[in-house]
Amino acid sequence: MSDAAVTFQDEIKTIELKRDVTKHLKQGHRWIFANCFDDSKVFKSGIHLLNFKGETLALGIWQGDTQLRFRVLVLADEPIFRRNNMKRTLELYFESQFRKAVEIRRTFDLAVTNSFRLINGEGDGLPGLIVDIYNDTAVIKHDHAVMEKTWHAPVIAQKIQAAFPQIKCVYLKRRNDADEKGTNIVGTLAPEVQFLENGVLFASNIRDAAKTGFFLDQRDNRKMIQNFAKDKTVLNLFSYTGGFSIFAAKGGAKEVTSVDIAKVAIQAVARNFEINGLETVHQDIATDAFAYLEQLNAEKKKYDIVITDPPSFAPNEKSVEQATAAYAKVFSNSIKLVNPEGLFAASSCSSHISSKAFMEICQEAFSRARKKATLVYIGGQPVDHPYPLAMEELRYLKFALFRLD
Repeated sequence: MSDAAVTFQDEIKTIELKRDVTKHLKQGHRWIFANCFDDSKVFKSGIHLLNFKGETLALGIWQGDTQLRFRVLVLADEPIFRRNNMKRTLELYFESQFRKAVEIRRTFDLAVTNSFRLINGEGDGLPGLIVDIYNDTAVIKHDHAVMEKTWHAPVIAQKIQAAFPQIKCVYLKRRNDADEKGTNIVGTLAPEVQFLENGVLFASNIRDAAKTGFFLDQRDNRKMIQNFAKDKTVLNLFSYTGGFSIFAAKGGAKEVTSVDIAKVAIQAVARNFEINGLETVHQDIATDAFAYLEQLNAEKKKYDIVITDPPSFAPNEKSVEQATAAYAKVFSNSIKLVNPEGLFAASSCSSHISSKAFMEICQEAFSRARKKATLVYIGGQPVDHPYPLAMEELRYLKFALFRLD
């Protein structure tokens, strides 16, 4: 077994750019797309050097089967760059990035929140690598096959345990439709993992759940809902496993309704209510949230708080126009369900929808619903989901809480 956290092929090639992206890289952007390279040249996916007009610019990861072709690790003018020793360069780079990532996560009080993202890909300088912590379980996930080969999971698992000794299991998770969903690196993944978020207990079947097991990025926004929920009726649309629902109940909500198309997600909502011992009146509804919205509007139902956090409508740039229309419609229909002076929470996880575009969509939704509103709170990704300043496209999560006037 390699003792390095980063592995690479025996021969590192030099890949020549046909366009000058030097400024782009020096500002801190880590992505270079296919149109910057000569398509006639074929390279093996993995770690290579990047050149422009004979000058070495960076060391990074080539993935030849996607439009995103090169993901930068180390610039050639950085002090740790060893021109004659790429192995040492990579060792120094990983150690530095991992140490900085751990320092940020040390801010969590594990007695209150023991679930957080330890490595957030490009945001922590480790492209394509995600590590999420759930109490005593760490989950590693990659966004491309070459990333699984590059980031050596067994060594990374050792480093995770050294930094956070409470970790007893490290699980490598793949896609749910993959031949092998995942594999144990350290210990054995439990059928149910329980963990804390802001003092609230959650359970996840990590093996079969979406992403790494839970949507950790809404942590701060769920806490905000708790602050406003006392004695309120709450509708949580696209609830998944009920994060917002549980926090609303913890905040003293009078009644909570969770709606999601996935029966297994709705079963998980009930389980999360159970393990927290919550006695709030709660409805679990496994149905299509879009159709249910139409039904509720036909029935002229009203709630004190409506939370609408749909899945991403914009997987790529081409889908932005269609996604914008979809968000405006679902938000508008949701707003119509809110009592006068009630609260509406809108969220988008589409990276292709900018923060500015998101707020414009919300304005359009209120206009369509013929309502006026005051912006009470605007949120996004929490401290454990950082992104490079130069990569605004990685500021994917938008959340806004409005009071209807």
